[in-house]
Amino acid sequence: MSHIANPSKYTRRYHPRHSLAQYIINQIESLELRPQDIVKQMGYPLKHTIPAYDRLRHVLSSKFLGLDGSYMDKHFTADEFLAKLFAVLEIPYQPFAEDIAQIKYDLANHSNTLPRYSLRAEVDFTFTSADN
Repeated sequence: MSHIANPSKYTRRYHPRHSLAQYIINQIESLELRPQDIVKQMGYPLKHTIPAYDRLRHVLSSKFLGLDGSYMDKHFTADEFLAKLFAVLEIPYQPFAEDIAQIKYDLANHSNTLPRYSLRAEVDFTFTSADN
C-alpha cells in the first residue's frame, strides 16, 4: 500500500509550499472545516462556490499564498482573501502580518529577468585512416 502524505478528509487537496500555508492547513484540520464551510463563512455566493474552492486550494498550495496576483476574483483582493480566511479560521492576523509583508516585499523586488548563460566548448577531433 502506498504512503499517503495527507490522508485527512478536510485537507487532502492542499499541498502547502509555504510554512504559513501549513499553519493554516493545520488550523483547518483542527477545526474540521470542509472547503464548503470555509468559503460559505467567507461570504462567497452559492453560485461561486466552485471557483472559491479553487482559489482556496490555489492560495494554500502557492509559495506566495496567492499574493502574487496569480488567482483573482471579483470578491476579494489577495490581501482581503487572506485576512478573511484568517478570520474564518480564528487565526489572529497581526502575528503574521510581518510574514505577509515580507512575501509582498519579495514579490515587489523580485527580478523577472532570467540569468543568461553561455556555453563554449573547444573540441579537437583527430581522425585516423580507419575512421569515417
